Amino acid sequence: MLYLVSHTAALILLAVVLWLPGWVLTERWVGRRPVRARLAALRPLASVCLGLACWIMTLFALAATGLLHLPATAVVTVSFAAAALWTRWRRNPGEQPTRKKRRRCHPPTRTAVLVVAGLAAVLTPLYLLAISPVVSWDADVYHLTVPKLYLDHQGFRPIDFNVYSNWPLAIELLYALAMAVQDHVLAKLVHFGFGLLTLWAIYITCRSEVRRAGPGAGKTCGFLAMALFLANPVVAYELHVAYVELAHAFFLITGFLFMNRALGKTADTPQALLLAGICGGVTAGIKLNGIVGAAILGCLYLPRLVRASKAGELAATLRDFGLRFVLPVFCLWLPWLLKSTWTTGNPIYPFLLGGPQWTPELSEALTAWHRSHGMGREPLDYLLLPVRVILMGGRGYPQFDGVVGAFWIVLLPLSLWACRRPLVRRCLLVAGVHFVFWAMSSQQTRLLVPVLPLLAVAGAVAVVDLAGRLPSSILRAFGRRLALLAALALAAWYGTGAVPGISRSKYLGSAGNALGRYLAGGDDLLRSAVHPVWTFIDRDLPADARLLFLNTNRGFFCDREYVADSFFEASQIAAWLAPAGGDVGKLRELLAEEGISHLLVHPVDWGIPYPPALFAMLRDPSQVEQVYRSPDGRFSVLSLNAELSP
Repeated sequence: MLYLVSHTAALILLAVVLWLPGWVLTERWVGRRPVRARLAALRPLASVCLGLACWIMTLFALAATGLLHLPATAVVTVSFAAAALWTRWRRNPGEQPTRKKRRRCHPPTRTAVLVVAGLAAVLTPLYLLAISPVVSWDADVYHLTVPKLYLDHQGFRPIDFNVYSNWPLAIELLYALAMAVQDHVLAKLVHFGFGLLTLWAIYITCRSEVRRAGPGAGKTCGFLAMALFLANPVVAYELHVAYVELAHAFFLITGFLFMNRALGKTADTPQALLLAGICGGVTAGIKLNGIVGAAILGCLYLPRLVRASKAGELAATLRDFGLRFVLPVFCLWLPWLLKSTWTTGNPIYPFLLGGPQWTPELSEALTAWHRSHGMGREPLDYLLLPVRVILMGGRGYPQFDGVVGAFWIVLLPLSLWACRRPLVRRCLLVAGVHFVFWAMSSQQTRLLVPVLPLLAVAGAVAVVDLAGRLPSSILRAFGRRLALLAALALAAWYGTGAVPGISRSKYLGSAGNALGRYLAGGDDLLRSAVHPVWTFIDRDLPADARLLFLNTNRGFFCDREYVADSFFEASQIAAWLAPAGGDVGKLRELLAEEGISHLLVHPVDWGIPYPPALFAMLRDPSQVEQVYRSPDGRFSVLSLNAELSP
């Protein structure tokens, strides 16, 4: 019980800490100038975005200066809290607090109660899985491993053969903060929190932008859009792993919302445009291809520039766009480019310019691997791609390694029918351009998660618009509620089938079993996620041991220095050892240059083209000695004979 309560309380506390600087900035920026009510309604969302952006920049500065540790982050937190108290105290200097007129609290409607109950039913088992100490594959490789190494080093450090460590890692810095506060479970919950923020942003987008479809249409549309977003199994899966797609989705839809507001004819356009630029800059810092989302948001402003050109106001409009959107995006993206350039000489390592521990052959292998995802790259394959993604997704890269809701086969055409509405048209434009870039790169379903909120908004607006065209008010109300009930049912059905190939009963059963462990477990709960091989390595290997991982790259729980492949399909380890050929002596020289003293071997053949000398060395008892074999046979730890080192 303590495990469940402590991590939930830590998540709430961390959420407040991340929000504090954003609240200070909105109070000092928005609160001191006249702002239209429509932008004022977005102040809570603006506070969250600004707070997260402020913390990401702060953590980057701490990591760059070697101060990424708990005492430094505590000092920063106290500073933000003091600024918040000062801002609160100085809000109305010299004035006595006045009693505000009490607003009438209306009881929640039956629809609202139904929606909250439905969302809770879907999110509760996902939360129970998210709070599990088990670490998923990519998080084990870099989403959690890289920030853990940064935290151990108290800042940025080179990580040999880890390509991901040179990419933009804005959300991973937040994971480092969570691990500094508590542990990796809290970091997993941060990603779950981004899922909740995305649902909130979807609701705010519909509530604030849908105003002409009748009373209550915006609220109904928001409820429907949230249900549609949750009804995608790939979203349900992302909610309980420490990846970054939900954070990407949150900043993309908030950037879209602020950009959509900036395109209006209101006095709050400059503030909204700046907020869109900040969200776009954070998006660019999330992943290497995050800049694509920021660029697509910027393209939404092109019609405004065209109209300004016709009106003879192009220079002023272009200046505002450059200062309020392009400059924030560039300033938040540039530090990651400089970091990669400093460590590898290539701002977008390893693409285009290559870099250390990389070869043209590896580039070709990596490109071929990405192009192998999906069901082909011929013109007909691209034409059929939307239908295949919707109806034929499943486990494994040939089936896009993920599933979206089959209901999109109906909702997407319906959304195209509703394109006469600017909101729907812009949602589909951003999602469509993003889909084109996705189709030309790695066709993994989870990489489409950032555009699913936009598609959910477009689909919900289309359904509400269609319901509003029914002949009578009774049918209209019935149509909206029926659509909402159907969406909640879809969310429950698809959401519980989050992992392809695993039955819903087993999926929900695992959540129930997890709850039982949380209520009964103690300190052993965290230790249960650690494989015995990591316990042996930490306990029995020398402190200066350096391991080479063969056929595995999952090293979050390894407390010794190690090198491992980023991707098996473009193995840097195989390329590094390839010059040895069949010469074991040459192989030992290469291992000695990297200071390798031990090998961790996973007996799974991934088809990695290791040189013959490696297999010869592993078979030679005079070269290596097995010092440990895990009880389940998954791992063997081998010690290199130091007397044979060159």
